[in-house]
Amino acid sequence: MELLAHGEANVIFRLNSDRLVRVAVNTPNQRFGGDFSRVTAFEASILGYLQGTGLGHQLLDAQLQPSVDFPYTYSITNYLPGGPLNYSRLQLQQCATTLARLHRLPLQNDRLYQLMPLVQRVSQPLSLFFQEAWDYAQPYITSSDADPDVVAMLEILLTKAQTRLAAETLLSDYPHECLVHSDHTYENWVINPQQAYLIDWEWAEIGSPAGDLGHFLSPVTVRRYRNYQLPAEDKQFFLNAYYNALDDADLAQTMGVHFAVFGAFPALRSLCWTAGYWVTARRWYAGADSSSAVARMERLQESQRQFSTMWAEVMALLEEPLP
Repeated sequence: MELLAHGEANVIFRLNSDRLVRVAVNTPNQRFGGDFSRVTAFEASILGYLQGTGLGHQLLDAQLQPSVDFPYTYSITNYLPGGPLNYSRLQLQQCATTLARLHRLPLQNDRLYQLMPLVQRVSQPLSLFFQEAWDYAQPYITSSDADPDVVAMLEILLTKAQTRLAAETLLSDYPHECLVHSDHTYENWVINPQQAYLIDWEWAEIGSPAGDLGHFLSPVTVRRYRNYQLPAEDKQFFLNAYYNALDDADLAQTMGVHFAVFGAFPALRSLCWTAGYWVTARRWYAGADSSSAVARMERLQESQRQFSTMWAEVMALLEEPLP
């Protein structure tokens, strides 16, 4: 086996030339209550639902409970050739097509709700994301080391988001639920000349497709790729490609309403998570001398330098008109 990556939540190995072994070792996702062994079962159920779609990995085997010999859980999948997302127009088109296919799946089969209760159904996404954003921000807001200016920005952001919660009822007027990936960090895409694949489903849920669109376009998400800022025309190019790939004018209208109502909230949650993570990362990595710890502290410092700019971008999203 060859070690490919050691992240915060998983250790990933390549087995021979055509297998991937993903070992769950941690989870920052509050929905799992800190029990990382639940992540493998969660992702295995999703890969089962997606079997045959070609949208991600094929599940080949899994250990869903820790054992005496190996006190972790893991999954074994096929290996997908390709590289991470680079935000070129070609790759934006490929990602838009993949998301449109994912979001259309409930129209093609009736197996979506078999994922419950393992996969959470989010019927009130604005309320949930607002609450999670508030929770993620609290470790920083209440920290004795907090910068008062950042605290003020977080409080303004949350207050602004709260004023948009009443628009949540519009989603009921244009109903559509589907499996949503929810974590579009560039490394969670594997892209080759033929297709864009989604990997790492730990944040998935059943709910509004705008959860994916909003997180994909979030300035917090995009900046993780070499401090990149997605031009406004490329954002519109991606949305147009997505709506066209749906190949259904009524569905495209529904998705447009969802994005206008809910699309800013994944960015809100991500920005609040970022501030809260500064506290967690300092506790975990400050003073550690491993290359991984040093890299994480460098990313922390970079996100602190970028925070006011990202804050302004997220505020602008929250000020866009509602349908």
